[in-house]
Amino acid sequence: MRAPIQRVTDVDEPRIVGPITASHGINEFFSIVIPPVIPLLITDLGITYGQAGFLLTIFFLMYSVFQLPAGVVADWVGKTRLMIVGLVGMTGGILLAGMAPNYEALLVAQTITGISGSTFHPTGMSIISDVESGATEGKAMGVFGFGGTVGTMAAPLVVGGLAAVAGWRVALVGAAVLGGGLTLFVVYAMLSANSTTPSIRADGGSTVRRRLRNIRNVAGVLMTREIGLLCLITLFLSLQHRAIQTFTTSYIAAETGASVSISNLAFFTLLAGGSVASLWAGELADRVDRRYIGIGTAIATAILVGATIAVTRLASGVPSSILIAGLAIWFAAIGFAMYASYPVKNALISREADSAYSGSLFGVVQTGSALGSASGPAVFGVLATEWGVVAAFPAIAGVSLVLALLFGVLVLLD
Repeated sequence: MRAPIQRVTDVDEPRIVGPITASHGINEFFSIVIPPVIPLLITDLGITYGQAGFLLTIFFLMYSVFQLPAGVVADWVGKTRLMIVGLVGMTGGILLAGMAPNYEALLVAQTITGISGSTFHPTGMSIISDVESGATEGKAMGVFGFGGTVGTMAAPLVVGGLAAVAGWRVALVGAAVLGGGLTLFVVYAMLSANSTTPSIRADGGSTVRRRLRNIRNVAGVLMTREIGLLCLITLFLSLQHRAIQTFTTSYIAAETGASVSISNLAFFTLLAGGSVASLWAGELADRVDRRYIGIGTAIATAILVGATIAVTRLASGVPSSILIAGLAIWFAAIGFAMYASYPVKNALISREADSAYSGSLFGVVQTGSALGSASGPAVFGVLATEWGVVAAFPAIAGVSLVLALLFGVLVLLD
């Protein structure tokens, strides 16, 4: 058992990849604390699915607006410093959300959390890209993705569980306390790595001359067709990803009539499937053409998500317990297919990055991610309001097909 696990996690710099991976978990946990309590927010605050989706939209809108500046600033002042500042800011934003008396206050809290969260991917991903060799980039990005899915998996368990017992406000405050404690661990681990690893010790910012040279270099890289396509792939992958994440709990509840806590278990299986896929696909991406993996996983996601349209017809007369169990397995498969694309895409970006301007490059590409993340919940929130969440959910398959097409174009450019 140990050999397969070691094969997919054997990276060059585990003392750096480890805390960055933990940081990814914290970031994703904070990013997804709202979806598990959406049914409660709708009831308690009297809002619509569209308004609930906009809570995610405002978060990721801030993510997109500030991500490119965050990448540039990271190359100037130091990636590690900026990453830690962002995690602390997210903790404060979620704490404010837990104390929010109304919908408007929640929007303000999500704005603060989104601005703070915008610092993470340009810093965390670029640090991994800087310290890992080409032979282990896919593996390292798979481990990095695994941390993110574990953090996301914790959201329906921690936030959903606390909300079922004590309400959504207590659940969000509890999430802030947990994330803040883990942030302290990351600070300690990064300080330890800082003292022993030359590549991280050097991460202290840059001179004015070097800054200007970096801007010219990243501008040249961004003018390539490959980076333009990777930006589009990142956008559509995130649009698909956040739409599925945001409305899985609501889909299960509407389809089966189950409680929020039971529906969050199916959300958990979606993320469990994704965590396994991230490690598997990351290791595979170092051995197989990454673009073909992207095509295959996007098509598989389209088929699995699109097939949810048949559930209503097939579920007639099926006991609710069996239906919930079947959907939990089905959503685990969706999670596996969907998350397998992430380390593939990240490794493709890492191949184009230079340590001197990797923060700026990842900031630009991840801006596409934030735009997709902002669009997904809003677009499908409106569709869910108009059609009902069960009817709207399969429409996400169309996004997956576009994603497969973009990976295919990347192959044709060779």
